[in-house]
Amino acid sequence: MTRIVSSLPGRIRVRDPALRAPDRLDLLEQTLAALEGVAGLRGNAAAGSIVLHYDAGRIDVEAFERTVDEAVDAVLAAPRRKGRHRLRNRVNRAAKLGMLGSLGTSLVLAAAGQKHWHAVAGGVFVACLGVHLAVHRKHILR
Repeated sequence: MTRIVSSLPGRIRVRDPALRAPDRLDLLEQTLAALEGVAGLRGNAAAGSIVLHYDAGRIDVEAFERTVDEAVDAVLAAPRRKGRHRLRNRVNRAAKLGMLGSLGTSLVLAAAGQKHWHAVAGGVFVACLGVHLAVHRKHILR
């Protein structure tokens, strides 16, 4: 599948939503930089694209486009590394379950008239909320 959205002599733009992941974009940049004739690269994770500059005078454009397309397909077909995100997802899941449990407990304790324990459960809720917000700090107030 071709992901080349623009091709001019000396310049190719590749775009795919999977390139919004910085690890995939970095891997593709390394792969494309190793190709013969590449003069420069500029990746943009926010747009999910990469611009490749090459020497159009030395290279057959159609063959180079096929090579770039194959390299992009190979990089995007590779399985993603999940190490860092897996821990973050587990921590966030625990925080959300903690918020849900402490909220329910807090409401039951408030209905039972247990003000002290209601406040403690509310504190647990706020702590779990803090963890949840810390996990998603990059997405808050974009």
